[in-house]
Amino acid sequence: MDHQWILSLTVYFCSHMALVILRPATMNYCQMTSVGRFSLQSETEGNRSIPTFFLALSGEKKEASKGGNSGPATDAAMLKFSPRKKFTASDFEDAWMRSDMPGRHPRFHSRVCPLTRGHFEETHRVHPGPTGEMEEQEDGASLEIKAELDRHVSETMHFSAYRDDLRNRLEHMLMSPLEVSDKLWEVKISNGPLGSSGAISRAKVDKIVEADRRKLLRRSASGEDKGDSVKAPVIRRRTTKGGPWKEAAKEVESVPSESVLLFRSHHALADGASIMAAISDLCDEAEEIRANVEAELRKRAGGRNEGQSVLLRWLSRLARLLKICLWFSLGSLKAIVHLGYLQLVTRQNPFDAVREDAERKGLAIPGRSISWCDAAPLAEAKRIARIIGKDRGVGITVNDLFVSCVTAAVTRQLIEHEEFMAPMAAHMRKFVAPYVNVVVPVHLRGGVVLPDESVGNNIGAFVARCPGEMKHDAVGGGTASAERLQRVHRSLLKSKRSPAPFLSHKMAKFCSDYLPEGWTKAIFERANANACVVVSNVRGYDKKLHLNGMAVESSAGFLPLPPGIPVGVVVQSYAGAISLSVAAEKFAVPDADKFLRWVLDEYQRLREEASELERKRRGSGF
Repeated sequence: MDHQWILSLTVYFCSHMALVILRPATMNYCQMTSVGRFSLQSETEGNRSIPTFFLALSGEKKEASKGGNSGPATDAAMLKFSPRKKFTASDFEDAWMRSDMPGRHPRFHSRVCPLTRGHFEETHRVHPGPTGEMEEQEDGASLEIKAELDRHVSETMHFSAYRDDLRNRLEHMLMSPLEVSDKLWEVKISNGPLGSSGAISRAKVDKIVEADRRKLLRRSASGEDKGDSVKAPVIRRRTTKGGPWKEAAKEVESVPSESVLLFRSHHALADGASIMAAISDLCDEAEEIRANVEAELRKRAGGRNEGQSVLLRWLSRLARLLKICLWFSLGSLKAIVHLGYLQLVTRQNPFDAVREDAERKGLAIPGRSISWCDAAPLAEAKRIARIIGKDRGVGITVNDLFVSCVTAAVTRQLIEHEEFMAPMAAHMRKFVAPYVNVVVPVHLRGGVVLPDESVGNNIGAFVARCPGEMKHDAVGGGTASAERLQRVHRSLLKSKRSPAPFLSHKMAKFCSDYLPEGWTKAIFERANANACVVVSNVRGYDKKLHLNGMAVESSAGFLPLPPGIPVGVVVQSYAGAISLSVAAEKFAVPDADKFLRWVLDEYQRLREEASELERKRRGSGF
């Protein structure tokens, strides 16, 4: 192994010397994070380190864009589409400059240095300034930035086949390489009739159409749209005066529409949660979000030692520091022992046999199986967790609830695979274990980008041992759902209270900085303890956000699968609703829509059980 160390140190030294000697004087360079370097080292052709998500917008823009794509519309153009309801690349660029994104997050205007794969080149370094400064400052630097954005932002044709086209494009964005020496992120924008892509669910589409109808009725009643609320049938015929064309254009303009923004970035730039938090700076509510973050920081820091003397304050801080050191040192030791135990008791990934069977039969298809859906109102999920938690004497969270539902779906998927490979009775199953390991990523900053900070890789993770096959999995129904939920809660709580996420983050930095690339890959492939699924919880804003006046109706993120883990699920809350998305190896989850139905089946069982418990509680008078 000595030659690997010597080779690694030689490459490191030579690359840094090349950076010093060959770098252009006009370039600004900054060190890439250790986790970012690891993402470059660990990705493979089948496992790209590229988080991907979409935003779906509807409604009308506040004002027309200054860009050429959104200029004055002719009657013929309006017949094709209403520009007021079309979010274009020019709109995105205007919002980018107006929000001073180059100053707030300069890393978005960087690329990986081709000389040393451990540094960023910042070709357009702009120091942060007051909001709106970039919009007013039309100097050479800002014009260069706008020109550079054309390489990142593009418009494409809208989706024709409901959900299928969007699914295929998401799969392509997850699997196709991103040339990091040219750019680290890209956005593709398309526009079409409301609900045509499947990015916005049909239930949401119905609500949007109903809200628009009521708004039109209110405006008609108040006389604001006099003459427009009731129109005679339009006779579409050729005319030199253009009257019928104008009427037809007005009809088309009233048709609801949607804009879909497909966004992907390399993990070297930042983790997915940081990217989504940074993109919120583009929203109309960005100042309100930043004010809420700052208020929460002041609240946490303000009342800690208020009213104490300087000596007591100093002693309190020292005691708190000692407590943190003790917690981290003892907790780290316990977390390492726990991970070793999980590796000993989980000798293989439950999906390994499925992979081998698929390869033997020639059914191992490359790519990703993708799906997404709206799962439930956030208030309902919290109520279910509270009722079952109170009945069981534990404090169950929404994250516990959906991790439990996902493990139930994973178990049903494994049962289906085993029945397909070799039909057998439940007591004779070999691969469906009573326990499955789950990786849970944790954002170390709570999923937000703090004031005066840019995006980064502030991500850790822990592995939890959750129940696999239970009695009700094979036959459906039963009362074991609440028992599964309780056991999932206990397993997750044990890891949440430990420094395991911080330890994993530090270990990633150490391995990326000091160990050879082959060692780093091997360590992290084994660090997941043969987990078969990763479940990420993304907490979005509690109110609906807007981009230039257009409402962000829905969003969904898709995980880049870590090495050795075939299934990734994102549980996201936004605007009072919870959505689910899955990206999985096709051999592991052939039908992602069915997989999410299994997740929702388990959720429905827990919902019914919570309703029954509440009914009993009311009947007893307590």
